[in-house]
Amino acid sequence: MFVLDSDKMKKYVELSGIKQKAISEKSGLSESALSLILQGKRRCEIGEYATICEVLGVNTDKFLKPRTPV
Repeated sequence: MFVLDSDKMKKYVELSGIKQKAISEKSGLSESALSLILQGKRRCEIGEYATICEVLGVNTDKFLKPRTPV
């Protein structure tokens, strides 16, 4: 099982130069929801994740990491 690596996604967005506002507009997510996802403070649903990856032009495995057992 895999989970979102929000730190990796946030760093990618920062380095890409793509503004969060542009990502939110193209993905249909509010700016606040996207910001919370990038901070790891909000769960990112699978459809949202796929759309964000599409907007960023990356494969959906780009920001996933193995889930650590509890």
